[in-house]
Amino acid sequence: MIRFPPKKILVAYDLSDVSRTAWKHAAALGKECGAALEVVYVEPWQGGVDVMPPTTLTPAGVAELRGAISAKVGEGVKVNVLHGDPARRIIAHARLHRPDMIVVGTRGRKGLKRALLGSTAEAVIRSSPVPVLAARGSVRDIRSILAPVNFTPYAEHGFAYAAAAAAVLSAQLKVLHVTDDPVWSGNLQYRLSNLIHRLPGELRKRCRAQSQAAVGGAVKGILKAMRGQDWIVLVAHRKSLLKDAFLGTTLEQVLRRSTIPVLAVPLAHRAAHLLVAGGKTAGRERSLSLK
Repeated sequence: MIRFPPKKILVAYDLSDVSRTAWKHAAALGKECGAALEVVYVEPWQGGVDVMPPTTLTPAGVAELRGAISAKVGEGVKVNVLHGDPARRIIAHARLHRPDMIVVGTRGRKGLKRALLGSTAEAVIRSSPVPVLAARGSVRDIRSILAPVNFTPYAEHGFAYAAAAAAVLSAQLKVLHVTDDPVWSGNLQYRLSNLIHRLPGELRKRCRAQSQAAVGGAVKGILKAMRGQDWIVLVAHRKSLLKDAFLGTTLEQVLRRSTIPVLAVPLAHRAAHLLVAGGKTAGRERSLSLK
């Protein structure tokens, strides 16, 4: 079961500029939602061989790392220092300690470099049991959230989570469908309107949803609609292992090229199991389900 707003946020941090960006986004969201923040630092094993921990992780080295991180994030924040494969350790920590959200930084990779090295953010997103915010760009108020949908059951999970986030953060929800075959897609405005009206009445009113239909490729259409938005919310859904290995999912392709944060919602979480706060950041929680 997941909730919005999150009450516990886990932030991946390694003292890099990318992770400092992640921290800034997490801190801003935590302040808005009244969430507790926790940092996880993972020292990778040399050569990626999980046999022996790095020699830098002596008790003195760990204390020094914690001190350096605390100087950046604040003394009151819990700092976990781990070692191993970063994505695996972040996921293992999340499964054990159950945060409501993970925030990671991402710089994006393209072409052969991405194929060979991959991305920690993408690896975390693929296996995370909770939503992952891939932070990028400067921190700003969340005033508009883009929710691409393709009318599949799994897309409704991301749509419902985006609606909850928009309602809690007092942002406007923009629901987008991009098709490369408008003839066979039917009346898109009607289908989008129907999807929006399946939200509970109070939530529908609070998220102030608007719909947009576009023709073309999904990734290009999403990136074009990104202008003026503050978050993109997509579901972490895999289709073809072979295709995804070379091209990446729609979410991963958007993530590599987006200039704004991308919030990935795990497929395992169904809309019926989403808890939404009754007010902007507080109040009684209720279960959200599409009608």
